[in-house]
Amino acid sequence: MPNNENARPLTIYLARDGVRLEDLVNPSSTTTSHNLAIGSGVEATLMIQVPVPKPPDWSDFFEGYVQRQAFGENSSTSAAMLAQVNGRYFALTFGNGRFLLQSENFEDRFGLKVALNCIGEGTVRSIDKHSLDHLLRHTREQASRGATTGEFGFDIEQDLLKAVTGKPKNARYGERITGSDSLHVAVPVSIDGLPEILTELGDLFQDTAYRRYFPWIDQIAEVSDPKVEVQLQDILVGRLRQRSLDNIWMAVPELIDWERVRGFRFVSRKRTAEYHDVDLRRFIDSAGGPGITSEALKQQRMRCIKHDGQTLREWSAYKCLYAEMEDQGETFVLSGGRWYRVKTDFVRETDSAYDQIPDYDGGFPEFADDDEETYLARVAGLDRKRFALMDQKFIYHGGGHSKVEFCDLLTVERDICHVKQYGQASVLSHLFAQGVVSGELFLMDEDFRRKVNEKLPSSHTIRRVKGRPDAGSFRVVFAIITDRPGPLRLPFFSRLNIKHAVRRLQAYGFQVAKSKIEVDKIFSKTGKFRPRSERKASKKAAVSAPEPEASIGA
Repeated sequence: MPNNENARPLTIYLARDGVRLEDLVNPSSTTTSHNLAIGSGVEATLMIQVPVPKPPDWSDFFEGYVQRQAFGENSSTSAAMLAQVNGRYFALTFGNGRFLLQSENFEDRFGLKVALNCIGEGTVRSIDKHSLDHLLRHTREQASRGATTGEFGFDIEQDLLKAVTGKPKNARYGERITGSDSLHVAVPVSIDGLPEILTELGDLFQDTAYRRYFPWIDQIAEVSDPKVEVQLQDILVGRLRQRSLDNIWMAVPELIDWERVRGFRFVSRKRTAEYHDVDLRRFIDSAGGPGITSEALKQQRMRCIKHDGQTLREWSAYKCLYAEMEDQGETFVLSGGRWYRVKTDFVRETDSAYDQIPDYDGGFPEFADDDEETYLARVAGLDRKRFALMDQKFIYHGGGHSKVEFCDLLTVERDICHVKQYGQASVLSHLFAQGVVSGELFLMDEDFRRKVNEKLPSSHTIRRVKGRPDAGSFRVVFAIITDRPGPLRLPFFSRLNIKHAVRRLQAYGFQVAKSKIEVDKIFSKTGKFRPRSERKASKKAAVSAPEPEASIGA
């Protein structure tokens, strides 16, 4: 590799093994093709998309006031060079050349693995992570100096590392290297020297040395067997057709600038409706449920629309799907268009921690109500001495418009009960987060405890607001309403989320328990059993209960 040239920034992708050249680039009438012979007899193909000059998108705002010609015209050339080295195709993109590629035919962690093999564990400068909880958070964090992933607050059990930037140990790869699906590196190289560096990068992709510093990277691994992937796709398609949507939903698959987003469109021959957010049921309606196939999911597009009506980003519907499912005793996750197998040991450890959470011995009445709000009010009214209703009694705390629900029900035995219906998995994630946040505030913040008291009936007020309460005298209860037979069973990532919540609460000294609230069998067959987010706008009036004469000490 030449050392006497200026470092040239390169963006490099690696095609999946066995993919044909013609399947790597999106066909376009505005793209020209050029054959190149680069070093050591390697043949390459350069695809150039001819730019179309046009005024900037925002110029129409001034229509009628300023001639559009006054703004000039913008244009940018996009290009992608494809070269086969040692039997594998590499793509180098220039400008907006990434949009020329068929992204699903490229390795999704090529750059990440190469970068991790190049940088040291303590020289990380930035990470992008995708939380595998049910909020699907996309987060980027930067450090002012080289750091470890632990210093970024990376949760090795819940976060999927999507991108990393750091300083390479070998100076031949420059001062900084960034890896995600693609690799971004600045190296002194000419076009004839590309085969040499591409060979090195291909070897680094196959190397597993990164596991020395980042052993948890493969705790959740991509499914690489095409037969298993097809089998999982068939199961997914069957469930979508049947509208059996437990633990399946849609989400934007990457970080976007929401300030630029007007809405989303499912591109359909029948109609192209626009929605404020992505919704799985609407997508199934748009796609025609019985006609859904794995190929249709990959071909049908979802567009993110800017305020001027132009497309900001576009993905396949398949890439926007998120699913958890079990098959033949293994747990799989679909995220960003890729299937991941969760390591058996990891599942076993999570299940063990979940099984060790005590079952609540206090008991709750059966559910036979339109929604959980009505249920909670009814429970409080049935046993006025035991329960205090706290549902919807928001505590404004922390400045601005921040509001917290202390709990849904508080018992005279000091059980802080958080209740949710078993529905979309994101509901359960919110439940566990609510328990942790309210528990921390209750223990640490005297002002918060005072505000809690203001919401409680005199029968349940906390006598000693000043001074830290004895956390061990309180029990945080996560109660889930479900008509599923047998013991309370949650999806894998819900089990992982409750494990983390329980660990934090127990570290503060709280007792913790889980509870299954049974659904009345007759009601289960005839009633409208649905999450709060789907209930009707009209609500039953909350049941008001007189205050008995008792008090809780803290």
